Amino acid sequence: MLLRRAILEDQDFLEDVHIRALGPTALVGYGWTAERLRKQFHREIRIPNCWVIEVRGQPDAGYLSIERRDNHWYIDAIAIVPNFQRRGVGEAAMRDLMLEAGRIPIRLSVLFTNRARSLYRRLGFRVIGGDRQRELMEWRAQPF
Repeated sequence: MLLRRAILEDQDFLEDVHIRALGPTALVGYGWTAERLRKQFHREIRIPNCWVIEVRGQPDAGYLSIERRDNHWYIDAIAIVPNFQRRGVGEAAMRDLMLEAGRIPIRLSVLFTNRARSLYRRLGFRVIGGDRQRELMEWRAQPF
């Protein structure tokens, strides 16, 4: 697996993955349509914050959108192409990010209906807040 910085030419791919990966969870859990997800993508995701996930010998597998905020990194989105889901791609990308972060905490917000919540818990993320639709989770490196 490889993470590469997204470029402007990746925008259509990123938007497509965003809708395909998040659509089933958002539609079933909250009735969000593809159009709502498209608007969310354009409103919230900035290409300079994105990293394309590539799997050796395979086309693009997904993306991460990460931004630095005050004293932590915030994952705006992680979206994996459906045929790469449940194959360890998202977990490998998260582990790479955690290694890169070192002692810097990482936060993300995840919908209650998103099955990735169990992955985040397994990786050591803990709930630190939330609202009626999402949990705010945080990962911190364990002290030696």
